[in-house]
Amino acid sequence: MLKELRKIGGIPMSFLIAVYVNEGIVLASDRRTTYNRTENINGVLVQKFGLHTTNSTEKTFLCPNGAGISTCGDASLLGKPITGYIKEVIRGISPETPVSDVPQMLVDYFGSQSVVPDTHFFVAGYDKDNDQVHQRLYKVNLKDATQIVPVDTSTQGASWDGEIMSLTRLVQNVAVKKPDGTYVDLPNEEILWGYFTLQDAIDFARYAVETTINTMRFKNVVETVGGNVDILVITPDETKWLQKTELK
Repeated sequence: MLKELRKIGGIPMSFLIAVYVNEGIVLASDRRTTYNRTENINGVLVQKFGLHTTNSTEKTFLCPNGAGISTCGDASLLGKPITGYIKEVIRGISPETPVSDVPQMLVDYFGSQSVVPDTHFFVAGYDKDNDQVHQRLYKVNLKDATQIVPVDTSTQGASWDGEIMSLTRLVQNVAVKKPDGTYVDLPNEEILWGYFTLQDAIDFARYAVETTINTMRFKNVVETVGGNVDILVITPDETKWLQKTELK
């Protein structure tokens, strides 16, 4: 049987979340990268998932201007982890760079590569204009026609990306199918985003990542979310790590 190694790369799954409240923005993410391999077996391309994993991949980053960047999607580019490429973009950010400029910097940098990865980002932070402070949150999708989408943070809430099914199933309305094929809605137990404090935002972000990790652990799926949880808290006054896995 002829086997020819074609491609090794990170599976485009992770879990990241941005929770935005009046006091600040919380970014949280897991640390797992799961690698796949594509082989040519007797002329047939076969993709094998979950052949290798690492729990040491940074997915949330602190920028010199106080902004935060979180990423999910393709975890490698041109045979190397995408982390190094993201840090190269960050080295081009100064303390004076407006947060609103960072999404386009990501699009321009990765768009100049010979291969554009299918990678998503959250970019969060604050821009100051004289006495005005503006909360910023953007979704960036390098493969999407509409690559940069501002998130409306005028009302409190959350946005998540990557392996979204586990958490989405928990927070969406649910109906139960009866034997006759009809559905009965279960009571709607909404999340009271409007009452979240910054501590609530931190607690929900941690809950969201840990719940996704623990749910996937027991399901018949490739565990593409795992490892430690990194949490970055961004306010108009400071940006700081609440949880961060350090090199040792």
